[in-house]
Amino acid sequence: MEQSSLILGIDTGGTNTDAVLLNINSGQVEQKAKALTTPEDFSIGISQSLSRLDKNCFDRIKMVCISTTLATNAIVEKKGGRVGLIMVGYDPEIMQRTGLEMQLPVEEMYYIGGGHDIKGNEIEPLKEDQARSAISGMAGKIDVFAVSGYFSVMNPDHENRVSKMVSELTTMPVVCGHELSSQLDALKRVATVVLNARLIPIINYLIDSVLGVLSEIGINAPLMVVKGDGTLISQQMAQKHPIETVLSGPAASAIGAHYLAGLETAIVIDMGGTTTDITVLKDGMPWINPNGASIGGWQTSIRAADFHTLGLGGDSQIRIESGDIISIGPKRAVPLFQAGERWPSIVEELRTALNEATYETEAQPVDYHVLIKSSDTITVSENEKRIVHELVKRPMTRKRLKEALGSSFLETERLEQLGIITHAGLTPMDVLWHQSNGTGSGNQAAQLGTRIYADRLKISSAGLASLIKLRVIETVAKNILEKLILDKTGHSLYPMPPAWDYFIHHLLFRDEGAELQGKLEMSLPLIAIGAPVGFFMPSVSEILSTQCIIPEHAEVGNAVGASVASVCQTVEVHVQPIIYGTETIAYLVHSQRGKEESSSFEEAVTLAERVAVEIARDLVILSEAEPVSEKLTHQKIDLGLLSEMTVRATVTGNPIYLKS
Repeated sequence: MEQSSLILGIDTGGTNTDAVLLNINSGQVEQKAKALTTPEDFSIGISQSLSRLDKNCFDRIKMVCISTTLATNAIVEKKGGRVGLIMVGYDPEIMQRTGLEMQLPVEEMYYIGGGHDIKGNEIEPLKEDQARSAISGMAGKIDVFAVSGYFSVMNPDHENRVSKMVSELTTMPVVCGHELSSQLDALKRVATVVLNARLIPIINYLIDSVLGVLSEIGINAPLMVVKGDGTLISQQMAQKHPIETVLSGPAASAIGAHYLAGLETAIVIDMGGTTTDITVLKDGMPWINPNGASIGGWQTSIRAADFHTLGLGGDSQIRIESGDIISIGPKRAVPLFQAGERWPSIVEELRTALNEATYETEAQPVDYHVLIKSSDTITVSENEKRIVHELVKRPMTRKRLKEALGSSFLETERLEQLGIITHAGLTPMDVLWHQSNGTGSGNQAAQLGTRIYADRLKISSAGLASLIKLRVIETVAKNILEKLILDKTGHSLYPMPPAWDYFIHHLLFRDEGAELQGKLEMSLPLIAIGAPVGFFMPSVSEILSTQCIIPEHAEVGNAVGASVASVCQTVEVHVQPIIYGTETIAYLVHSQRGKEESSSFEEAVTLAERVAVEIARDLVILSEAEPVSEKLTHQKIDLGLLSEMTVRATVTGNPIYLKS
């Protein structure tokens, strides 16, 4: 009897790499595996995860789907490639006044003449000499070019011409803003194109790692990648537009939560090692924010599920701030139990530090710099080379690293940004999960680190564990409420007003004798996904007076979601009136293809519908799928006697690899 075909789902998170084999016919998870993510070489973690599956099943795999939090984490942790930004038609004064010029994470930035107006008409010819000068000036200093025209969504001609120049003058990748978004907000689009460019080396590295491992173990199935809205794209599209994968991991978890729990409406909590992501599931899908994904303080124009993301997870670095105040996250650290396992010498250092109280009181009690990948292919300064040379031997605290270098200054920020070094330190995983009496070097490192922190705070290790658990529970519960209120009001609560913080604290944690007392009951159940949720989420649901569901396979929920995701593309086309002279009225149709004109509003809308569907169908086909359904929606804006229209086409498709 012939066995059913399988889909291999892989989720590469900041902490763990998960894999599942899903039976296409029965829809059941046949096998699952988990391994630590290895940022120094992703292929190691992927290979270790897949090695725990039955290799005799590999010839039944028809398709591989991968979701990842790497793009999200890179933005949150301010990591990525070096970007050279070329802006066409932007006003430097506006960029400076808004603060965006200083905030954009670019290595080099050039303003060049050119541009179009809101109607897509050229208002200034493209200054090609300025563009060539900018391209030549940046070559060799950056990893990727980003091009953004102020009104490029109305006419992408200048962006396309600059992109062509980059390809003629260099061999470096280039991405244009109009390829990523049809939204008019130019400042949001320039942030989007810059972040996309920064992510290209990271996603390329991940995909190359996956393909290499698949080839080594004899899996010849094609690769698909989960987007931020929970749908799939081809690997080629993901490599060109990696920002589409922002919130890919959380989106996959929402799809996986619906699939595993069988609930159409719920709050999904995805807790990983680096972040916790909260979304509301409606009709089995996460809500798509029409304003675009917001992540790491950046509002982008990328279509994605609406997640409330906080830098809190099992591997968040625990820090002691001034006044001996505990903070958790948003930076991730290699947990001490992992560092101690890999470098046993750390255990003796920690034991000496505990016995002699020699830990660094001016910094963090336990904070190691760790080398995670080579700097051979990256241009670094002499000081940075010396840091890398020392860390090749073993992880070092800042104090020991300064002593080894004979310097009071450490130039580590850029090495961290490039993902060459990271931190190892105390994390919730160390305090809460690894306090057994085990004799392994990993457990010993976790226990010693916990005692050092507890001594610094003058409390017991058990007291520190309780404090950390309570802080995580309180933070997650507050953020669930904040997410619900943001959805209902559309207003930002950042920075959180003290009155709000006080009110919510006393609503959730009824302090005896407090003037304010209350009780909260939520009507929506919680579906918890991720390895750490069993420790925290039952307590969170108790505080919120609601049900908590931790379904079977919750620890690999993201990989399950990747396996069951479908292909879907949404495209927007704008219809806009234009008046010639005093009487003649025409209508412009703006799309990724450029600008077209119609003599009547009805004709323009019909043209916009056709163009939107054609572009969406082409994108579905580029995503290696066969279009099966189309949906059109319209948003009309009345301008007195005239009207504007945004036509949105959504085309869904089935991956061609699953055809029988």
